[in-house]
Amino acid sequence: MDWRGDVPFSADPFNEIDGLILSQFCYVILDGVVPESFSEEISFPEAYRSYNADDVDPKCRILTFEQDNLLFRKLAESRRFRGTTLCGYVSDTEHSEDMQFSAITFRLCDGSGFVAFRGTDGTVTGWKEDFNLSYMQQTAGQQRAIEYINEAFAEGECPIRLGGHSKGGNSAIYSSLFCDESIRQRITNIYSYDGPGFRDEIISSEIYQKMLPRIRSFIPEASIVGMLLGSGSDPKIVKTSVNGIKQHYAYYWELRRNRFVPADRLKKSGDVINKAISGLLSDFSDTEREIFTDSLFEILKAPDKETLKEITKLSSYPAIIKAISKLRPEQQAVMKEAFKKIAQNGTGAFFKPQ
Repeated sequence: MDWRGDVPFSADPFNEIDGLILSQFCYVILDGVVPESFSEEISFPEAYRSYNADDVDPKCRILTFEQDNLLFRKLAESRRFRGTTLCGYVSDTEHSEDMQFSAITFRLCDGSGFVAFRGTDGTVTGWKEDFNLSYMQQTAGQQRAIEYINEAFAEGECPIRLGGHSKGGNSAIYSSLFCDESIRQRITNIYSYDGPGFRDEIISSEIYQKMLPRIRSFIPEASIVGMLLGSGSDPKIVKTSVNGIKQHYAYYWELRRNRFVPADRLKKSGDVINKAISGLLSDFSDTEREIFTDSLFEILKAPDKETLKEITKLSSYPAIIKAISKLRPEQQAVMKEAFKKIAQNGTGAFFKPQ
């Protein structure tokens, strides 16, 4: 935004950095600021004047909260996004369905539409939905994503772009596969930024292979989330300014002008974790994956907390330990086997020749 925020789309068409900016902006809590309706629109400057960061519940403030607020200000001040309007903001969490879903639609001054799907927030429900991707044919959030773009573009003929960071990238791709045919034909690009992949039956499907040329996938050097499950293509690896899990956060991704700075290959630290998790997923049946997921999040919900930030506090540990001891025998058996597989695959990755 500092480097290219004054360059209009007429001089430099929409690119991969624009897609990330709008996908990251989707993390901003906009209840009461951006209309839920697709027929009512508001500009970035108008939305920013209505937004008050102090009104956001502390429980909803993710790790990038301050950076997202700064991004909001820069979008409101930029020439590039001056003619962009926002509409169709939704944000729902349904604990009974293990669903955390949020999306927003942008009407760009180049005549196109862009839908951004929010990635996993800090809620336990949001993280569980990520794990559900490994064994469910369709999650509640994926179904909502399909319904969302069908409603957003039911009228008109504008070109459509979709995008999202983390789980939002998965939602963007999935909804492009199963939305109405008339809408699918108008989709020009789908951007996934370190988003998890899909089960084999989806990747091998005719519709996925047909949409593959329109999918633009990007992952950081030590990607973990973006390497979960398969994608059927080689994503572009982006150079980052930090190490470890922090690389998942887009503010550490490096760029030059209107493109990401490419990295040669994944770092070994990410490869280790990927092999460990991949080993678990490949060796477990769908039933075992479901038991593992339900057991893990049954433990995490034991302290009666809603966010992972709260769970990681020391005061939550006694409740977590007690919950583990109360698991059913079959749950304990699967959990033990899961951690055994993670340890085995992780150790093997460390000693694999480079």
